[in-house]
Amino acid sequence: MPELYTVILFAAVSLLSAAIGLVAASYVMGARMPQTAKGVVFADAPRRYEFREGYLLSAIDPNDAFLRSDTDRSSAFDLLGRALKPLNPDLPARFIGLARRGEAFLLPATFGQDLLSIAGRVEHDRLVITIGPSEAGTGRQVVDSASLAALDEEISDLRQALDAARCPIWRMSPDGRVIWANAPYVALVERVASVRHPQVTWPLPSLFADHLDPPPEPGSLRRCHLALPHHDAGIATAPEGALWFEVAVTRQADNSLWCTALPSDRLVGAEISLRNFVQTLSKTFAQLPIGLAIFDKRRELVLFNPALVTLSTLTPQFLSARPGLFAFLDALRDHQRMPEPKNYRSWRDEIARLERGAEDGTFQELWTLPGGQSFRVIGRPHPDGALAFMFEDITAEVSLTRKFRSDLDMYQALLDDMPAAMAVFSAEGRLSLVNAAYAALWGVEPGAVIGVLSVTEATRTWQARARPSGIWGDIRQFALPQSDRAGWSDAIVLGDGRAFRVDVVPLSGGAMAVSFHCRKTAAEGQTPDAPITIQASPPPFAPPPMPAQQQFAEAARPYRPATDGKE
Repeated sequence: MPELYTVILFAAVSLLSAAIGLVAASYVMGARMPQTAKGVVFADAPRRYEFREGYLLSAIDPNDAFLRSDTDRSSAFDLLGRALKPLNPDLPARFIGLARRGEAFLLPATFGQDLLSIAGRVEHDRLVITIGPSEAGTGRQVVDSASLAALDEEISDLRQALDAARCPIWRMSPDGRVIWANAPYVALVERVASVRHPQVTWPLPSLFADHLDPPPEPGSLRRCHLALPHHDAGIATAPEGALWFEVAVTRQADNSLWCTALPSDRLVGAEISLRNFVQTLSKTFAQLPIGLAIFDKRRELVLFNPALVTLSTLTPQFLSARPGLFAFLDALRDHQRMPEPKNYRSWRDEIARLERGAEDGTFQELWTLPGGQSFRVIGRPHPDGALAFMFEDITAEVSLTRKFRSDLDMYQALLDDMPAAMAVFSAEGRLSLVNAAYAALWGVEPGAVIGVLSVTEATRTWQARARPSGIWGDIRQFALPQSDRAGWSDAIVLGDGRAFRVDVVPLSGGAMAVSFHCRKTAAEGQTPDAPITIQASPPPFAPPPMPAQQQFAEAARPYRPATDGKE
């Protein structure tokens, strides 16, 4: 028995010595190893870090291998990124993508002999970084490295494709928070934030929150705008100092929303330019004395000016009610502002002809109203099937034309009563006026030669029927532009023996008149140079006779209305 106690005592002393040795060894090893090496290995204890706007919210484990217990929480996100950089060279870029755009990632890493996976994602308004073992375990799944690389490559391609899009794309949670966004959306946030080198952090603001409550219907677009800072360089080209978008929204099964904002600055700018152009046209049309009526492709009145109200005597209320073309023309007929049709059927046919002529651009008529006024009505086609009608009051013009025509007829009658054959040439050398004696002498039709025959052609015709004379070249020379011209006379003899005195008289404006006066031959008892005498006695009320040259000059003088009793 004493030996048994001795053995037990010896074993107890040995165990005590071994325990003391282990304690001493652990103390020495603890003094030599850094604080980050303490605690359990990563294969047994995953790490989770939660951040909001770069501030660390989760507690720091005293045995953490990457963050010290006294780490500044406001800069913990950047410190963690630098501490994890040796584990995988792609981590710094992924940290930036997560912080600015909420881009989740999953990367493999090696810490000593441990195979780790480092993941980053967005949970509500927080950024979460998790570091844990790659071996199978609770909450983890072993992924083949080739499959993970292919998945990561595909995700990278999709992210680049979405970032390369020209329009902002983002996803919103059911409560309206931005949970994902592409690079154009982030750039838009930076531009609206108006910071020169902004460091946008997660979570991103919802720029269109005020415009998407409630969201637009599926398949529809909602026009939204974002105000620009006053010092933004692009404000000069932005319509009305804002960025304009047409936003489409697609609702997912979990009630989250995928949103796409299509830039529409050019479209809005074009609409503003069109509106300004229409306003300018409206102001211009308001000053026109011509009545304007524009009907759209449905033949409804969409635009009119004040002159139309005056000329048509229709009320602005009636015209503003967008009447149809038939109703508009019926109202004109009821107000006696268009010719009265013979019967209703022909009136409807006339309207159909008017519409077809306006569509072809060939409609133009002169309307004589019962009150004596005259309207010129012109129809013209417009784009997209519209029609435009212009109503112009030409009563004064018609009256002046009629008076002018009456005066011309009177002057023509006066010239036709004169025995001498007369021809008037314009300054351009064209025959502009003849009398009946001229047509009988030379055997021409006035309507066929007036405005067509030149001085050269006329003198050649005269020369061909007369005996040789040098007068024809003098007449052609006289028709040339000259500063000082004086009338002159000469004699010719036609081929049939008749003798004529030719008077060449200058007229105002470079025109000239040539008259042929018949003379008796010597056989008839008068010399060829003696002027013919008109035997008919004038009526008692007629003025004293005047020479033919002066009489023609008075008749050819342009008509000028008297003013204050003076010509």
